[in-house]
Amino acid sequence: MKGWGIGVAATLCLLTQWAAADASTDASNSTTSSSGSSSSGSAPAATAPATDSSSSSSTNKAEAALKQQATDASSEKNLEQVFDASQPTYSLLRKGDATLYYTFDYSYFYNAAIDIALTSNSSSISRFRIEEDAQNTVTNTLSLDYGVKDNLTFNTTLPMVAKYDSTNNLTTMALGDVSFAARWQPVPVERGAMSTTLFGVFSTASGVSPYTINLNSDLSTGKGYYAATGGASFSDVLDPVVLFGSLSDTIGLPVNGLNQNRAGSILTAFQPGDTMSMSAGLGYSLNYDISVTASYQMSYALQTTYNMMTAGVASRVVTPDMLAASINFSVGFRTTPTQIVNIGFAYGLTQDTPNIDLTVTLPMDVSGMMKSH
Repeated sequence: MKGWGIGVAATLCLLTQWAAADASTDASNSTTSSSGSSSSGSAPAATAPATDSSSSSSTNKAEAALKQQATDASSEKNLEQVFDASQPTYSLLRKGDATLYYTFDYSYFYNAAIDIALTSNSSSISRFRIEEDAQNTVTNTLSLDYGVKDNLTFNTTLPMVAKYDSTNNLTTMALGDVSFAARWQPVPVERGAMSTTLFGVFSTASGVSPYTINLNSDLSTGKGYYAATGGASFSDVLDPVVLFGSLSDTIGLPVNGLNQNRAGSILTAFQPGDTMSMSAGLGYSLNYDISVTASYQMSYALQTTYNMMTAGVASRVVTPDMLAASINFSVGFRTTPTQIVNIGFAYGLTQDTPNIDLTVTLPMDVSGMMKSH
């Protein structure tokens, strides 16, 4: 289950970032009429013409001044503004818009466990040792969001994972678990009302599985199985505070055909248990450029079943239900009117979460692909 905690922590981090998204939308600007285009205004008085050509030029200038300019108010423009204001608004990306983010994440995970074995009659101890696990993990992730509709956004993430096990002096670098997600807002955002977003995530097993490697010489970069997550996130803007939360359930698909040596026994298959997750927190805007966020995350994983083969005898090992929790803090810095850099820190409260987790998210503007709101 060493890889389970890291996989759940990465999924929870992703869900919290969605739940803490800004729910406010840009207000449309009203156009104003120019001072030189009054409907009842008259042309400026012209001086007495000296020649016929100067009289014609003065007349043309007067006609041009009386014509409606592109910036002047009109009944058509006023009607268009009223129509736009009555359209439903959503906090997701607008249709056709795309955003690309780069996320740097560093986590440190330490665990110490006692490995003990008894003789067949349980009269004496045949093995007693303390297993320590200290891993430093650096994950570089590209995340792309695309607005299919104003209320429907698709997302895909591409992680590259580098690990260093300081206890066993092991290193690895490989692709992590690629994921695909969709977020949908069933109803428009209304001022003073709670906003609800439904989401679904399909996580692949593209990373190096912890159930196929040599545990003595290799490191994993993924959770080792496919998983599907469904849930909902909620937010309510109480300026300058934003309250948010999320609920989700993750179903892991069984894995068969394994042949991994684990302390003299062979792991042949396993069935991960469902994982139920929740998060809640608030964001506070200190000013237009700086905001802070605090949240609590918790997940409850049902028992996992392992199929083992020991000396030709099949057996099943069932783990107990497990609880994982962490506290998260982040600070957002507005670098441009439309871009915010987030720096987050998470502290694990249980054994299966990283002891330290530092995350930096940077928006990337790719010319020709990105659209500006």
